[in-house]
Amino acid sequence: MAGKSKMARQQQVKQSKNVNFYIIAIPVLGFLIKLITMINTPNGGWLGADGENYFSGVDGLLADGYLSDKDVLSYWPAGYPILLWGLAKISVTQIIWLISITQTLFYAYASYYFVKQLRDTKLRPYLFLIGIILAINPTLSLSSMAVGYESPIAACMLMVVGLIIKSLQSPNDRRLVIRVLGVGGFSALATFMQPRWILTSIVIAVVWALMSKSRKVQALILVGVIGVMAIAPAILIQRNVASIDKPIISTNISAALKIGTGPETSGGYDHTGPNIKCESKVKGEQPSDGEFLACAAKWYVSNPIKTLQLTWNKSIYFWSPWSGPIANGTMARNPWLKINPIIHIGKNSQDGNDLVYGIGGKIISWIWLLSGLALLFYGFVALKRLGNVEKHLSYLLLLPVIASWLASVATIGDHRFRIPTMSLSLVLQVVGFVFLKQRFTKR
Repeated sequence: MAGKSKMARQQQVKQSKNVNFYIIAIPVLGFLIKLITMINTPNGGWLGADGENYFSGVDGLLADGYLSDKDVLSYWPAGYPILLWGLAKISVTQIIWLISITQTLFYAYASYYFVKQLRDTKLRPYLFLIGIILAINPTLSLSSMAVGYESPIAACMLMVVGLIIKSLQSPNDRRLVIRVLGVGGFSALATFMQPRWILTSIVIAVVWALMSKSRKVQALILVGVIGVMAIAPAILIQRNVASIDKPIISTNISAALKIGTGPETSGGYDHTGPNIKCESKVKGEQPSDGEFLACAAKWYVSNPIKTLQLTWNKSIYFWSPWSGPIANGTMARNPWLKINPIIHIGKNSQDGNDLVYGIGGKIISWIWLLSGLALLFYGFVALKRLGNVEKHLSYLLLLPVIASWLASVATIGDHRFRIPTMSLSLVLQVVGFVFLKQRFTKR
């Protein structure tokens, strides 16, 4: 008996070493593969959807300093250009290289940290698959080499969920305050780059707080996370007050609402028909973002049928494939499209084009969209049923995705908007796939 017990312990130690090896090796291997890709890519990366606008903001910051009044820094949120400005101080000529390396390192570490926290959960048998999918998913992984906030926010989400899971596994740990500040800090970083993350951060803070029965801990989480996160929009507002004398985060919020609302438009970037009516309380001035937000909310409530139609359209756009007949959004510079065989089939001949964009292509695109959503929600349900920590994890993975989806429904439908939460949705889809496979295998 003693011999068997010793062998069992040795086997457990060996398995633990193997798990630890994979947890570290997979993101390191992913980083090395992307490093080779950088070397073989002009400038070490790609501009991304809004790269020119971000670099225009960096030019303004380099020329005039932090309080530059260049229009692009108030129209677009200035957070991401400010971060790039710091890298530009190191080297302007190698800026894309620096962005690619920095974002890829951050994503690799966040993937490692997140998967490491799953080691003591019931997802332990699937860590290899989860790590591989996070490392090699073409669009999400290669986005770290593109100029844009999407990949860094996806990494922030992995760090946030990882820190909360670590806290749930050690509820009496004295490091709770550090983890609260960590979640608040990564939420602030995400919000600094994309202010829409204010909503997501609040959702995460509330969900985490509800997981504790202690009123003191709930208060600590809510005050700590939201308080630290709020520093980011406060910085952006203060900068715009000092530079253009306007207490705003950015002016593109009202622009997005104008594009995504209206009696005849579809909810995407190709706005058609008249804009919704909205007047400022100050005579002779354009309505502020807050005023236009109120106008948009009133219009949605007053036009329920059109609102339902726009909600459907924007949801389809949000979850649409990156290419094909139902694709809709600003992912034309998606690095994956450069090597996607479907793109080449559609371009090489008329028959190929008819195949990709015809009835067959539409059927495949809809199957891809609906199966992805089905796996997402099946993964949520399956994970929720596993137990206490896993139940909490299921909500932490799903609700930020839902918040991002709703933000798109409120503004513009764009499949690029789902990339920041793909790091979470992919995990749920992997769980959904694994448990669905197990269910059919048992049958």
